[in-house]
Amino acid sequence: MREKIYIGALLVAIGTFHTATVRQGHLWADDFAMYVHHAQNIVEGRFYTDTGYIFTSIVVGPKYYPPIFPIVLAPIYRVSGLNLIPMKLEQVVFLLLSLLAIYAYWRRDLGSGYTLALVAILGFAPAFWTAKDNVLSDILFVFFFYLAALLVRSSRHDSTGWWRWAVVVGFVIYLAIGTRTVGIALAAGLVLYDVLRLRTVTRSTAVSITVCGACLALQRYITGIGLGGYSGTEHPTFHSIASNVATYTRVTASFWVGSIRNLFAYAVLALFLSLAIKGFLVRWNRGFTFVEAALIPYLTVIALFPFPGGVRMVFPAVPWIGYHALYGLKSMAEKLAPRYSPGAAWALILLIAIPYGQFYRKGNFGPIRETVGLPEFNQLCQAVRENTGPQDPIIYVRARALSLYTGRPASAPNYRGSHAELWQWAGNIHAKYLLTTNAFNDDQGFLVSFVQSSAGSFDLVYENANFRLYRIRSFPAGFGRPTKLAIAAPPA
Repeated sequence: MREKIYIGALLVAIGTFHTATVRQGHLWADDFAMYVHHAQNIVEGRFYTDTGYIFTSIVVGPKYYPPIFPIVLAPIYRVSGLNLIPMKLEQVVFLLLSLLAIYAYWRRDLGSGYTLALVAILGFAPAFWTAKDNVLSDILFVFFFYLAALLVRSSRHDSTGWWRWAVVVGFVIYLAIGTRTVGIALAAGLVLYDVLRLRTVTRSTAVSITVCGACLALQRYITGIGLGGYSGTEHPTFHSIASNVATYTRVTASFWVGSIRNLFAYAVLALFLSLAIKGFLVRWNRGFTFVEAALIPYLTVIALFPFPGGVRMVFPAVPWIGYHALYGLKSMAEKLAPRYSPGAAWALILLIAIPYGQFYRKGNFGPIRETVGLPEFNQLCQAVRENTGPQDPIIYVRARALSLYTGRPASAPNYRGSHAELWQWAGNIHAKYLLTTNAFNDDQGFLVSFVQSSAGSFDLVYENANFRLYRIRSFPAGFGRPTKLAIAAPPA
């Protein structure tokens, strides 16, 4: 009973901190816009993929996202519309559920005190604090990842109840895949777990995989979409794989010190990673778990993906690393000073709390002055709705956010290509307008130079301090006969 009070109080403290610091606005990165647009389509009864986003294989951003996260956003959208604050509060709930699953999974190995320390370190981590203000599927995926691990470990294998557990495991693995396509790693991990332990695939795993496959088939029947919308994107190269490995190694290390860079933070990180290695070596002798079996294909997939995704991509791995650090600390403390073993965990928390505190002391708790948190963006969206038609395609770097907030079809440019290639693409999609901005420089000024190089082809329709909307008056010679491309306009 006391342990339940402790974990409950800790989760309340974490939830209160995250809820009290939810911020208005959203980062420019507009993956969130497609998730919200899918939720909008679910609520309003339109085809799931009718988002107005005109897909181009050269630019990051799939044709569609899996449906589970939009499904859980849909009730929030029905009540609150495009207000992102309730959706961010839902992210806090997902984080608390993830921490509860992590606590339940490792409580038996670490004991109550050390598992509470793990939950505290993760729950107050700046990376998760930042993530709760991004309406993305990553935190929900962490919950399904560790819920699946908990269910696999708890599964019964007797002659009567095994199949019920197998069905539930299969359904939860489907929920992970339906949240993020890379969740297929859980299915692969389940098979790998059997093969490494037993050199065969058990009947319960066969049932789980069958249930998962049936759910995916039903998803395709209902929504018309498959595993993911990245078909046609770039393929991995040796350079992209090496870059991903370097990036994910760096952001994983930074996670434990809140990305603070000073001598003390480096010392804390060195101690933490040393403990993690110690814990891994000690724990390795006790056998292979489902979490390791699932992380092997998961980390392989994210390394092979041609575009890096930042710290959010390693969220499923960080609890596992934290567990090994605390396991290593516990094994050392119990061997060297058993009497002081419980205090060792809290000593580590205090050390990590210093760089965490430095992050929060310097952090911005005010509105995010990007997307809907920037007044000029809201003014722009109003101008787009007033000056363009519902079927007029627009070229803009943040195409998905523009489609969500204006109801206009939009496409992102290939700013790594040439002006001629962009003219060709504009012709193919029958583009009528183009947007430039100085609010960010993700395209390295490509669209600004594109307009300047053919100033006679554009009419300025609207401008404010951060944005300029141009009408495409004419196409240069050779680009005036676009090929026909069917475009579904999003709702106004």
